[in-house]
Amino acid sequence: MITKGTIVWFLPCRDICPIGGFKVVYEYANRFAADGYEVFIVYPQFLKLSKHKNIFFNFLRWNVNLLRYFYNKIKKTDCNPNWFQLNLLVHCEYVFRFKNSKTMKIHGAKFIATAIATSFELSKIKQIESKNKFYFVQDFESWNGISSECVYDSYRLPLKKITIAPWLVERIESVGSSAVLVENGFDFEYFKMTNPIEKRSPYEVAMLYHLDDRKRCCDSIAALYKVKEKIPQLHVTMFETPERPDVPNWFEYFQMPDRETHNNIYNKASIFVAASKAEGMALPPAEAMMCGCALVCTDIGGFSVYAKNDETALMSTVYDVDALAQNILRLVQDDGLRKRLARNGNEFIKQFTWERAFGKFKAVLEDKE
Repeated sequence: MITKGTIVWFLPCRDICPIGGFKVVYEYANRFAADGYEVFIVYPQFLKLSKHKNIFFNFLRWNVNLLRYFYNKIKKTDCNPNWFQLNLLVHCEYVFRFKNSKTMKIHGAKFIATAIATSFELSKIKQIESKNKFYFVQDFESWNGISSECVYDSYRLPLKKITIAPWLVERIESVGSSAVLVENGFDFEYFKMTNPIEKRSPYEVAMLYHLDDRKRCCDSIAALYKVKEKIPQLHVTMFETPERPDVPNWFEYFQMPDRETHNNIYNKASIFVAASKAEGMALPPAEAMMCGCALVCTDIGGFSVYAKNDETALMSTVYDVDALAQNILRLVQDDGLRKRLARNGNEFIKQFTWERAFGKFKAVLEDKE
């Protein structure tokens, strides 16, 4: 079969639950496959980012990963995601290290690193031409023991950078590198407004629940407690992958909701709350806007792509629980403001289509941007 070319995505690990950054990669993979490209997603068992000095530790880590790799191979563990429907034309490959992938033999393939560890690995593979190496930056990955300087080092690598938000472009440019901005697209067939904004109860609030401290769900919950003291009718619906947190009954919780339930959560709510201290370009607040929620969030780069204070959202400083609570209260008590922000947000988010994102991304890979 004649194809337009080969696209190879390097993911940092096999996934076992929904991850926003993986979801974006899978969306692109599906579209490239549908457009006539041969597409591979490669998952490694071992990545070498660890800078641990202890020789015994590194030797042990290597052998533990080798045993896990052979164990998964013997079990024939499926590396296809069970929470996302990949195009059947997309090839998923599980390898010990990226350099062991069969894609190394494909002449002219475009290789895309998708996380900091994968960027260092890709930069070291000599059989791939420099012009075919790309780095898709979806966040500033200074977590799990990774220093900010290590992240900046990855931005200095001789890879062509593509990133999803202006604040990340600034970070990359701050070390003398450059990046092409391609904001995320959203699936307007998957998430859509089915309940008119005007018919929603102002007391219905939704939020994502996550164990990652960067999401600051503790601040969202604390702010909602404050609002509940003044608005006894307040009801909150939370969702995500962890077990239900220890919260009162006026918090309703859905663990890994299906498509219909997820849409119902957004369409029932009048307000969506997000208090993160850092995000790349967060998906759930945008999805809530697509479904007609008014957004209350923190003033960070990962929200400001679509959140404009007093235009499409009400924004407050990170960690300021009182200000967050006050903004929620304003929307509960001022139905006109709530409706205006919800309508504006719903209209503004419509520009971020997958067709637009895919066209810009493809142009970068084909060197036509």
